[in-house]
Amino acid sequence: MCVGFEDRAVGVLKNALVTSSHFKVIIVHYLPFILENRLREIEELCHQAKLQVSEVIYDRQNPTGFGTTLLEKVAGVRGRIFLDISGMSRLLIVQSLAALACKEGGLQDCLVAYAEAAEYPPTTSEVEQALKQAEEDPIYTILLLSSGVFDVTVVPELSPTSIGGSQTRLVVFPTFSADQLTSLINELGPSRLTLIHGIPPRPHNKWRTAAITKINRLDSIRIPREELSTSTLDYRETLSALLELYSRYSERERLLISPAGSKMQAVAVGLFRAFIDDVQIVYPTPKEFCSPTNYTKGVIQLYSLTLNDFSVESAACVVDTR
Repeated sequence: MCVGFEDRAVGVLKNALVTSSHFKVIIVHYLPFILENRLREIEELCHQAKLQVSEVIYDRQNPTGFGTTLLEKVAGVRGRIFLDISGMSRLLIVQSLAALACKEGGLQDCLVAYAEAAEYPPTTSEVEQALKQAEEDPIYTILLLSSGVFDVTVVPELSPTSIGGSQTRLVVFPTFSADQLTSLINELGPSRLTLIHGIPPRPHNKWRTAAITKINRLDSIRIPREELSTSTLDYRETLSALLELYSRYSERERLLISPAGSKMQAVAVGLFRAFIDDVQIVYPTPKEFCSPTNYTKGVIQLYSLTLNDFSVESAACVVDTR
């Protein structure tokens, strides 16, 4: 599990402690450090339950090789492994799943745990105000969840073994942070785009899809593109879409996939990349985050996803040894 600052970052751990105290915990610390992270709360919960705890650092500005570190941490595990993605970045989710697929037995006895938040920012009024300011001031930058892009991150363990064709297709999940899509296009210069819009599972959040389209000014993009839509919660829709895209385009184009959508859409990207090694994962790492008070609140439901069906021995394992 990750040290996050949202309520859901501790949702899975608290639920697990209700039914059992016979498990070990690996705590992933993020760098750069954020003061509001719930580290002390997590450590206190583990201490009170007398759990065996180990810790590992994840530098989001230099994440290369984390998959190898994770494999070392779980090497002695003989029981089930729960990957709590609730507080994880999208790139970390992809790295973790791709790494776990490479361990002995693959994804057998591995599960994804996820706490769905009760409230997701921004609010409709915040978006409407930001869009109004953008219309009135052409140089106004809409900053709702994060600010700027530190780098378009590429890690060796999620890179293809061959270069591929000169034509590239960027598969991207638009978000409220429009500078992420802009940075990806400017940095990578893709020949074509596939935009995968997220469909929230709950009716009161459906407005978010259209709002993200407006914020990213998708109509102004001149690169040839297609647009798809998949659930932000049901990973199977995104996984099916990625498999279809690979079937249609991989012979002629090099696929670049940016898992910047929902966390469960990132799970689909991670499972896809675990078995398809000739696609490139690229990630627009945010430069700064807005106030933690502007992020999700509460926990509405917990989910667990068993990965036994993905435990075949054909995972595309590339372990970085540097």
